[in-house]
Amino acid sequence: MELYAKKITFSKKPISIPPEYRPSYSIGLIVLILKICCQNSKSSLLKLHLINWALKSEENRESLRSFVLSNYTESSKTWGIEPSLNRALNYSVHEGVCLIVKGKYQLQEKGEELYQKIISNKEFLNEEIDFLNFLGKRKITDNRIDSIYKKWKNQNA
Repeated sequence: MELYAKKITFSKKPISIPPEYRPSYSIGLIVLILKICCQNSKSSLLKLHLINWALKSEENRESLRSFVLSNYTESSKTWGIEPSLNRALNYSVHEGVCLIVKGKYQLQEKGEELYQKIISNKEFLNEEIDFLNFLGKRKITDNRIDSIYKKWKNQNA
């Protein structure tokens, strides 16, 4: 067997990382969720995961929207726990964007400043902000999420 190449070289090429896996994108969503959808800008981990799941696709948003509009009687898809959100939450706490208070994530002053920067740019995260405004602070409470979780757990355990 004869080789024709005298020299083989490899070069590192940049790869595209989907936005939902970028910590900066996820931290921005965390800030928006805490500010727009949570009483006192404070939320349980489960609520953050539910809303983050809904923001991943139009299908998920429609599923949660239908569930809310049916006064929580229509079934909703089971949402997932996203490791990239957990990493972004860790970064957020480390950077002082939010703080864990009695087991809940609470937005801090640095997070409030980031929120102001995000909403001041009218071309950034419009779909996400519209959906979060639909949910508002009172449509999906931590107690409601806990009861949904317990119901699913009892049905599927």
